[in-house]
Amino acid sequence: MINHSGIYRGDDFYLAGGMRVEAYPHGVLVSRNLTSDPETGLGNWSEDQIANAMRNGRARGRVLNMYDMPWINLHNLSQDDATAIARYLKTLPPVRNQIPAPLHYGVIETLIAKLTRPLPAVPTTVLTFADQRYGQNGGLPRDWPQAALMAAQWGVLALGLVAFVFAAPRERRFPSRPRRWVGVAASLFGLFVLGVIGSAIYDLPMLTVIPPEQIAGGAAALIPTPDPATLKSPEQAALVERGRYVFTVASCAMCHGPDGSGGSKISWKPMGTVWTRNLTPDAATGLGSWSDAEIARAIRSGVSRDGYVLHWQGMIWDHASNWDEEDIRALIAYLHTLPLVKNKIPADRPPAPDDCEVYTFWTSESHVAGCR
Repeated sequence: MINHSGIYRGDDFYLAGGMRVEAYPHGVLVSRNLTSDPETGLGNWSEDQIANAMRNGRARGRVLNMYDMPWINLHNLSQDDATAIARYLKTLPPVRNQIPAPLHYGVIETLIAKLTRPLPAVPTTVLTFADQRYGQNGGLPRDWPQAALMAAQWGVLALGLVAFVFAAPRERRFPSRPRRWVGVAASLFGLFVLGVIGSAIYDLPMLTVIPPEQIAGGAAALIPTPDPATLKSPEQAALVERGRYVFTVASCAMCHGPDGSGGSKISWKPMGTVWTRNLTPDAATGLGSWSDAEIARAIRSGVSRDGYVLHWQGMIWDHASNWDEEDIRALIAYLHTLPLVKNKIPADRPPAPDDCEVYTFWTSESHVAGCR
Protein backbone atom coordinates (compact mmCIF):
# COMPACT_ATOMS: atom_id res chain seq x y z
CA MET A 1 0.00 0.00 0.00
CA ILE A 2 1.31 3.46 -0.85
CA ASN A 3 1.06 4.85 2.67
CA HIS A 4 3.77 7.45 2.02
CA SER A 5 1.55 9.22 -0.49
CA GLY A 6 -1.82 8.33 0.94
CA ILE A 7 -3.49 8.25 -2.47
CA TYR A 8 -3.92 4.55 -3.01
CA ARG A 9 -4.50 3.53 0.59
CA GLY A 10 -3.68 5.81 3.49
CA ASP A 11 -5.61 6.32 6.68
CA ASP A 12 -5.15 10.08 6.58
CA PHE A 13 -5.89 10.62 2.90
CA TYR A 14 -8.03 7.64 1.92
CA LEU A 15 -9.88 8.38 -1.35
CA ALA A 16 -9.07 12.08 -1.07
CA GLY A 17 -7.67 12.12 -4.61
CA GLY A 18 -4.54 13.83 -5.85
CA MET A 19 -3.09 11.29 -8.30
CA ARG A 20 -1.88 12.96 -11.49
CA VAL A 21 -2.96 11.27 -14.72
CA GLU A 22 -1.49 12.29 -18.07
CA ALA A 23 -3.59 11.27 -21.06
CA TYR A 24 -2.20 12.71 -24.28
CA PRO A 25 -3.69 14.51 -26.19
CA HIS A 26 -6.53 15.13 -23.72
CA GLY A 27 -4.59 16.76 -20.92
CA VAL A 28 -3.13 16.31 -17.47
CA LEU A 29 -5.77 15.53 -14.88
CA VAL A 30 -5.79 14.94 -11.13
CA SER A 31 -8.05 12.34 -9.52
CA ARG A 32 -10.92 13.88 -7.58
CA ASN A 33 -11.52 14.05 -3.84
CA LEU A 34 -14.21 11.46 -3.06
CA THR A 35 -14.49 12.15 0.66
CA SER A 36 -17.46 13.90 2.25
CA ASP A 37 -15.68 17.24 2.56
CA PRO A 38 -18.32 19.81 1.50
CA GLU A 39 -15.88 22.24 -0.15
CA THR A 40 -13.33 20.06 -1.90
CA GLY A 41 -15.06 16.66 -1.99
CA LEU A 42 -18.51 15.19 -2.46
CA GLY A 43 -20.10 16.48 0.71
CA ASN A 44 -22.60 18.64 -1.18
CA TRP A 45 -23.28 16.08 -3.90
CA SER A 46 -26.43 13.97 -3.86
CA GLU A 47 -26.30 10.20 -4.29
CA ASP A 48 -27.87 10.58 -7.72
CA GLN A 49 -25.20 13.09 -8.78
CA ILE A 50 -22.41 10.76 -7.65
CA ALA A 51 -24.02 7.79 -9.42
CA ASN A 52 -24.47 9.87 -12.58
CA ALA A 53 -20.79 10.80 -12.54
CA MET A 54 -19.77 7.15 -12.15
CA ARG A 55 -22.12 5.71 -14.76
CA ASN A 56 -22.37 8.53 -17.29
CA GLY A 57 -19.30 10.67 -16.73
CA ARG A 58 -21.48 13.71 -16.02
CA ALA A 59 -20.10 15.80 -13.18
CA ARG A 60 -21.05 19.31 -12.18
CA GLY A 61 -20.45 21.51 -15.19
CA ARG A 62 -18.28 19.09 -17.16
CA VAL A 63 -17.93 15.68 -18.74
CA LEU A 64 -15.32 13.48 -17.09
CA ASN A 65 -12.43 12.23 -19.18
CA MET A 66 -12.83 8.47 -19.68
CA TYR A 67 -9.07 7.91 -19.42
CA ASP A 68 -8.92 9.53 -15.98
CA MET A 69 -12.24 8.16 -14.71
CA PRO A 70 -13.20 4.92 -16.55
CA TRP A 71 -16.92 5.67 -16.59
CA ILE A 72 -17.33 3.89 -19.93
CA ASN A 73 -16.75 0.67 -17.95
CA LEU A 74 -18.69 1.82 -14.91
CA HIS A 75 -21.57 2.80 -17.21
CA ASN A 76 -22.53 -0.85 -16.96
CA LEU A 77 -22.91 -0.66 -13.18
CA SER A 78 -26.43 -1.42 -12.08
CA GLN A 79 -28.24 1.51 -10.52
CA ASP A 80 -28.34 -0.37 -7.21
CA ASP A 81 -24.57 -0.90 -7.21
CA ALA A 82 -23.88 2.70 -8.22
CA THR A 83 -26.17 3.96 -5.45
CA ALA A 84 -24.51 1.65 -2.93
CA ILE A 85 -21.07 3.05 -3.84
CA ALA A 86 -22.41 6.60 -3.63
CA ARG A 87 -23.83 5.94 -0.17
CA TYR A 88 -20.51 4.51 0.96
CA LEU A 89 -18.61 7.55 -0.32
CA LYS A 90 -20.97 9.83 1.59
CA THR A 91 -19.86 8.11 4.81
CA LEU A 92 -16.14 8.75 4.29
CA PRO A 93 -14.56 11.11 6.82
CA PRO A 94 -14.08 14.54 5.23
CA VAL A 95 -10.57 15.34 4.06
CA ARG A 96 -9.81 18.79 2.74
CA ASN A 97 -7.90 18.39 -0.53
CA GLN A 98 -8.54 20.93 -3.25
CA ILE A 99 -8.07 19.30 -6.66
CA PRO A 100 -6.79 21.56 -9.45
CA ALA A 101 -8.64 21.86 -12.74
CA PRO A 102 -7.42 19.74 -15.68
CA LEU A 103 -4.55 21.17 -17.70
CA HIS A 104 -4.86 20.96 -21.47
CA TYR A 105 -2.31 21.01 -24.25
CA GLY A 106 -2.09 23.84 -26.77
CA VAL A 107 -5.05 24.32 -29.11
CA ILE A 108 -3.16 23.71 -32.36
CA GLU A 109 -1.22 20.75 -30.96
CA THR A 110 -4.39 19.19 -29.59
CA LEU A 111 -6.36 19.65 -32.82
CA ILE A 112 -3.60 18.10 -34.93
CA ALA A 113 -3.17 15.18 -32.54
CA LYS A 114 -6.91 14.47 -32.34
CA LEU A 115 -7.44 14.71 -36.09
CA THR A 116 -4.81 11.99 -36.57
CA ARG A 117 -6.66 9.58 -34.21
CA PRO A 118 -9.99 7.79 -34.51
CA LEU A 119 -12.91 10.10 -33.74
CA PRO A 120 -14.89 10.63 -31.58
CA ALA A 121 -13.15 8.53 -28.90
CA VAL A 122 -9.67 9.94 -29.68
CA PRO A 123 -7.85 7.06 -27.95
CA THR A 124 -4.62 7.66 -26.13
CA THR A 125 -1.77 5.17 -26.46
CA VAL A 126 -0.06 5.82 -23.13
CA LEU A 127 -1.33 6.77 -19.67
CA THR A 128 0.88 7.85 -16.78
CA PHE A 129 -0.12 7.79 -13.11
CA ALA A 130 1.99 9.82 -10.68
CA ASP A 131 1.42 8.77 -7.07
CA GLN A 132 2.42 11.97 -5.25
CA ARG A 133 -0.19 14.29 -3.79
CA TYR A 134 -1.15 16.81 -6.45
CA GLY A 135 -4.01 18.36 -4.51
CA GLN A 136 -3.69 21.97 -3.47
CA ASN A 137 -4.77 23.65 -0.27
CA GLY A 138 -3.97 27.31 -0.59
CA GLY A 139 -2.11 29.66 -2.88
CA LEU A 140 -2.71 30.43 -6.52
CA PRO A 141 -4.34 27.71 -8.66
CA ARG A 142 -1.74 25.52 -10.34
CA ASP A 143 -3.29 26.19 -13.73
CA TRP A 144 -2.98 29.97 -13.49
CA PRO A 145 -0.04 30.17 -15.97
CA GLN A 146 -2.05 28.21 -18.55
CA ALA A 147 -5.17 30.30 -17.91
CA ALA A 148 -3.10 33.47 -18.34
CA LEU A 149 -1.56 32.16 -21.56
CA MET A 150 -4.98 31.22 -22.95
CA ALA A 151 -6.34 34.68 -22.13
CA ALA A 152 -3.25 36.26 -23.70
CA GLN A 153 -3.74 34.11 -26.79
CA TRP A 154 -7.24 35.47 -27.34
CA GLY A 155 -5.94 38.97 -26.66
CA VAL A 156 -3.25 38.58 -29.34
CA LEU A 157 -5.86 37.34 -31.84
CA ALA A 158 -8.10 40.32 -31.09
CA LEU A 159 -5.20 42.75 -31.43
CA GLY A 160 -4.17 41.06 -34.66
CA LEU A 161 -7.65 41.51 -36.10
CA VAL A 162 -7.68 45.20 -35.14
CA ALA A 163 -4.20 45.69 -36.59
CA PHE A 164 -5.26 43.94 -39.81
CA VAL A 165 -8.18 46.33 -40.23
CA PHE A 166 -6.41 49.57 -39.36
CA ALA A 167 -3.15 48.77 -41.14
CA ALA A 168 -4.88 49.43 -44.46
CA PRO A 169 -5.33 52.96 -45.84
CA ARG A 170 -8.33 54.75 -44.34
CA GLU A 171 -10.36 54.50 -47.54
CA ARG A 172 -9.86 50.72 -47.71
CA ARG A 173 -10.36 49.73 -44.10
CA PHE A 174 -14.00 48.88 -44.54
CA PRO A 175 -15.93 47.63 -47.60
CA SER A 176 -17.44 50.41 -49.69
CA ARG A 177 -20.04 48.32 -51.51
CA PRO A 178 -22.87 46.04 -50.29
CA ARG A 179 -21.42 43.06 -52.19
CA ARG A 180 -18.14 43.39 -50.30
CA TRP A 181 -19.98 43.58 -47.00
CA VAL A 182 -21.70 40.31 -47.93
CA GLY A 183 -18.29 38.79 -48.64
CA VAL A 184 -16.96 39.96 -45.29
CA ALA A 185 -20.04 38.60 -43.49
CA ALA A 186 -19.65 35.25 -45.28
CA SER A 187 -15.98 35.09 -44.33
CA LEU A 188 -16.74 35.89 -40.70
CA PHE A 189 -19.49 33.26 -40.67
CA GLY A 190 -17.08 30.71 -42.15
CA LEU A 191 -14.51 31.51 -39.48
CA PHE A 192 -17.22 31.14 -36.82
CA VAL A 193 -18.21 27.72 -38.17
CA LEU A 194 -14.58 26.62 -38.27
CA GLY A 195 -14.18 27.86 -34.71
CA VAL A 196 -17.19 25.84 -33.55
CA ILE A 197 -15.91 22.70 -35.29
CA GLY A 198 -12.41 23.24 -33.89
CA SER A 199 -13.80 23.76 -30.40
CA ALA A 200 -15.83 20.54 -30.64
CA ILE A 201 -12.78 18.56 -31.79
CA TYR A 202 -10.69 20.14 -29.04
CA ASP A 203 -13.18 18.90 -26.42
CA LEU A 204 -13.77 15.43 -27.90
CA PRO A 205 -14.93 13.07 -26.55
CA MET A 206 -16.00 15.15 -23.54
CA LEU A 207 -19.00 16.75 -25.20
CA THR A 208 -22.36 16.95 -23.49
CA VAL A 209 -24.12 16.58 -26.85
CA ILE A 210 -22.77 13.03 -27.22
CA PRO A 211 -25.02 10.68 -25.22
CA PRO A 212 -23.01 8.59 -22.73
CA GLU A 213 -24.73 5.48 -24.08
CA GLN A 214 -23.15 6.11 -27.50
CA ILE A 215 -19.60 6.21 -26.12
CA ALA A 216 -19.98 3.50 -23.48
CA GLY A 217 -22.04 1.30 -25.78
CA GLY A 218 -19.24 1.17 -28.32
CA ALA A 219 -16.83 -0.14 -25.67
CA ALA A 220 -19.31 -2.62 -24.18
CA ALA A 221 -20.15 -4.04 -27.60
CA LEU A 222 -16.56 -5.29 -27.91
CA ILE A 223 -16.87 -7.44 -24.77
CA PRO A 224 -17.95 -10.93 -25.89
CA THR A 225 -21.42 -12.16 -24.98
CA PRO A 226 -21.57 -15.95 -24.58
CA ASP A 227 -23.82 -17.94 -26.88
CA PRO A 228 -26.76 -19.14 -24.72
CA ALA A 229 -26.76 -22.42 -26.64
CA THR A 230 -23.35 -23.27 -25.17
CA LEU A 231 -24.54 -22.88 -21.57
CA LYS A 232 -25.88 -26.00 -19.89
CA SER A 233 -28.51 -24.54 -17.57
CA PRO A 234 -30.25 -21.29 -16.55
CA GLU A 235 -28.10 -21.29 -13.41
CA GLN A 236 -24.90 -21.42 -15.44
CA ALA A 237 -26.22 -18.71 -17.76
CA ALA A 238 -26.91 -16.46 -14.76
CA LEU A 239 -23.45 -17.17 -13.32
CA VAL A 240 -21.72 -16.37 -16.62
CA GLU A 241 -23.76 -13.19 -17.06
CA ARG A 242 -22.68 -12.10 -13.59
CA GLY A 243 -19.09 -12.88 -14.59
CA ARG A 244 -19.38 -10.69 -17.67
CA TYR A 245 -20.65 -7.90 -15.43
CA VAL A 246 -17.64 -8.25 -13.11
CA PHE A 247 -15.25 -8.46 -16.09
CA THR A 248 -16.70 -5.20 -17.44
CA VAL A 249 -16.97 -3.01 -14.35
CA ALA A 250 -13.97 -4.26 -12.33
CA SER A 251 -11.36 -3.01 -14.85
CA CYS A 252 -10.61 -6.48 -16.29
CA ALA A 253 -11.69 -5.33 -19.75
CA MET A 254 -9.80 -2.06 -19.41
CA CYS A 255 -6.44 -3.72 -18.70
CA HIS A 256 -6.74 -7.05 -20.53
CA GLY A 257 -8.71 -5.71 -23.49
CA PRO A 258 -12.37 -6.28 -24.32
CA ASP A 259 -11.59 -9.76 -25.67
CA GLY A 260 -9.39 -10.67 -22.71
CA SER A 261 -6.34 -11.37 -24.87
CA GLY A 262 -4.05 -9.03 -22.89
CA GLY A 263 -0.78 -7.59 -24.18
CA SER A 264 -0.91 -4.09 -22.66
CA LYS A 265 2.46 -3.04 -21.27
CA ILE A 266 3.12 -1.47 -17.88
CA SER A 267 6.51 0.01 -16.98
CA TRP A 268 7.65 1.46 -13.65
CA LYS A 269 11.09 1.35 -12.06
CA PRO A 270 9.99 -0.12 -8.71
CA MET A 271 8.14 -2.90 -10.58
CA GLY A 272 9.93 -3.40 -13.90
CA THR A 273 8.09 -4.10 -17.14
CA VAL A 274 5.06 -6.37 -17.12
CA TRP A 275 2.36 -7.21 -19.64
CA THR A 276 -1.28 -7.96 -18.93
CA ARG A 277 -1.94 -11.67 -19.36
CA ASN A 278 -4.02 -13.48 -21.95
CA LEU A 279 -7.20 -14.56 -20.13
CA THR A 280 -8.78 -16.49 -22.99
CA PRO A 281 -9.01 -20.32 -22.94
CA ASP A 282 -6.06 -20.83 -25.28
CA ALA A 283 -4.04 -23.69 -23.74
CA ALA A 284 -0.65 -22.49 -24.98
CA THR A 285 -0.80 -18.73 -24.33
CA GLY A 286 -3.88 -18.21 -22.14
CA LEU A 287 -5.66 -19.90 -19.24
CA GLY A 288 -6.79 -23.01 -21.10
CA SER A 289 -4.60 -25.34 -19.07
CA TRP A 290 -5.26 -23.64 -15.72
CA SER A 291 -7.61 -25.09 -13.13
CA ASP A 292 -10.34 -22.97 -11.58
CA ALA A 293 -8.46 -23.07 -8.27
CA GLU A 294 -5.29 -21.77 -9.93
CA ILE A 295 -7.17 -18.91 -11.60
CA ALA A 296 -8.91 -18.04 -8.32
CA ARG A 297 -5.56 -17.99 -6.48
CA ALA A 298 -4.06 -15.61 -9.06
CA ILE A 299 -7.06 -13.30 -8.82
CA ARG A 300 -7.29 -13.21 -5.04
CA SER A 301 -3.73 -13.80 -3.88
CA GLY A 302 -1.54 -12.69 -6.78
CA VAL A 303 0.18 -16.06 -7.11
CA SER A 304 0.47 -17.42 -10.63
CA ARG A 305 0.13 -21.06 -11.65
CA ASP A 306 3.86 -21.72 -11.30
CA GLY A 307 4.16 -19.91 -7.96
CA TYR A 308 5.33 -16.64 -9.50
CA VAL A 309 4.17 -13.67 -7.39
CA LEU A 310 2.29 -11.05 -9.40
CA HIS A 311 3.10 -7.44 -8.58
CA TRP A 312 0.10 -5.74 -7.01
CA GLN A 313 0.50 -2.76 -9.37
CA GLY A 314 0.41 -5.11 -12.36
CA MET A 315 -2.46 -7.32 -11.21
CA ILE A 316 -4.92 -5.78 -8.75
CA TRP A 317 -5.17 -8.90 -6.58
CA ASP A 318 -5.14 -6.78 -3.42
CA HIS A 319 -8.49 -5.34 -4.55
CA ALA A 320 -9.79 -8.65 -5.83
CA SER A 321 -8.99 -10.33 -2.52
CA ASN A 322 -12.06 -8.52 -1.17
CA TRP A 323 -14.43 -9.83 -3.84
CA ASP A 324 -17.22 -12.22 -2.90
CA GLU A 325 -16.62 -15.90 -3.60
CA GLU A 326 -19.65 -15.88 -5.89
CA ASP A 327 -18.16 -13.08 -7.99
CA ILE A 328 -14.84 -14.95 -8.30
CA ARG A 329 -16.69 -18.09 -9.44
CA ALA A 330 -18.79 -16.04 -11.86
CA LEU A 331 -15.74 -14.31 -13.36
CA ILE A 332 -13.93 -17.63 -13.87
CA ALA A 333 -17.06 -19.12 -15.47
CA TYR A 334 -17.18 -16.18 -17.88
CA LEU A 335 -13.46 -16.42 -18.73
CA HIS A 336 -14.06 -20.01 -19.83
CA THR A 337 -16.57 -18.72 -22.41
CA LEU A 338 -14.27 -16.14 -24.01
CA PRO A 339 -13.42 -16.82 -27.65
CA LEU A 340 -9.99 -18.43 -27.83
CA VAL A 341 -7.22 -16.01 -28.83
CA LYS A 342 -3.65 -17.15 -29.37
CA ASN A 343 -1.55 -14.28 -28.06
CA LYS A 344 1.83 -15.07 -26.49
CA ILE A 345 2.56 -12.54 -23.78
CA PRO A 346 6.20 -11.63 -23.00
CA ALA A 347 7.59 -12.68 -19.64
CA ASP A 348 7.80 -10.00 -16.97
CA ARG A 349 11.15 -8.19 -16.86
CA PRO A 350 12.73 -7.17 -13.53
CA PRO A 351 13.35 -3.46 -12.87
CA ALA A 352 15.88 -1.96 -15.25
CA PRO A 353 17.38 1.51 -15.78
CA ASP A 354 15.22 2.14 -18.86
CA ASP A 355 11.91 1.59 -17.03
CA CYS A 356 9.62 4.58 -16.51
CA GLU A 357 10.15 6.90 -13.56
CA VAL A 358 6.37 7.33 -13.38
CA TYR A 359 3.95 4.38 -13.52
CA THR A 360 3.05 4.13 -17.22
CA PHE A 361 0.38 2.02 -18.88
CA TRP A 362 0.25 1.37 -22.63
CA THR A 363 -3.34 1.11 -23.88
CA SER A 364 -2.13 -0.63 -27.03
CA GLU A 365 0.20 -3.58 -27.48
CA SER A 366 3.93 -2.97 -27.17
CA HIS A 367 6.34 -5.88 -26.91
CA VAL A 368 9.38 -3.65 -26.29
CA ALA A 369 10.38 -3.55 -22.62
CA GLY A 370 11.09 -0.29 -20.83
CA CYS A 371 9.78 3.23 -21.16
CA ARG A 372 9.51 3.40 -24.95
